[in-house]
Amino acid sequence: MDMFDLKHQTAVISGAARGLGLAFAETLASAGCNIAVLDILPQPSSALHELGSQHNVKVKYYSIDITVRDHVVSTLSKIVQDFGRVDININAAGVVSDESFLTTSDKNLQRTFAINVNGFFLVAQACANVMVEQYKSQHGDVPAKDATTGSIVFIASIATYIASTAQQISCYTASKAAIKGLVKPVAMELSRYGIRVNSLSPGYTMTDMMRGLQTEQPDLVKQFEKETLFGRIALPQELKGAILWLCSSKASGWYTGQDLLLDGGATSWKHPAVLN
Repeated sequence: MDMFDLKHQTAVISGAARGLGLAFAETLASAGCNIAVLDILPQPSSALHELGSQHNVKVKYYSIDITVRDHVVSTLSKIVQDFGRVDININAAGVVSDESFLTTSDKNLQRTFAINVNGFFLVAQACANVMVEQYKSQHGDVPAKDATTGSIVFIASIATYIASTAQQISCYTASKAAIKGLVKPVAMELSRYGIRVNSLSPGYTMTDMMRGLQTEQPDLVKQFEKETLFGRIALPQELKGAILWLCSSKASGWYTGQDLLLDGGATSWKHPAVLN
């Protein structure tokens, strides 16, 4: 039995038009999973559409605002019509602004929480409702004992473990802490339906956003590199094993209500250098 075989399953991934979310989509597609992507961009990276032919899976893109409940609910209905089911949900959409706590604007506060918290909540809630209906159609309302109906993964952040002198992101950090706070109670509520709920906290990773910082704030990226035990920033593919493990009920069926930290050791030691 291949523990990482996701054939005939469907994953709903928010924020996968590009960046880390796209890397997660590539990972699940390579395991045979069909992919439904939710993102605000009008069009995704061409690499997303190529996944279908590369891995012989179904891939569809839905351009929506995940902060609007009606948009999320109607889009999930379309996904069920298009794919027939939902087995996995990865919440990877997110925004971050470098802004002092003392001067954090209402605009930053509202936008960050609307996307990073409300959007995650709404998408996960809609996906969970589909998963629960799938469970009930097979098992009735009897609590699960050995059934594994689905997996929900929230993308959190290293920022909730350690404050970096390199950035002023209190608003973003608070939003990610709120997401981590969802994991245990939601895992408890959904366990009766065989649904696992976890979060993944990546460390500094070479996403599209990080490449932009390399150009705009090279000293900042150098600081990030100094903070890891390997002296470098992670590549997106180095997170693929973790996300595949979290999504595969065959591999991590006994893992729920937890946060998985993947940070290159950055939170394991006292950093000798700080950004002036």
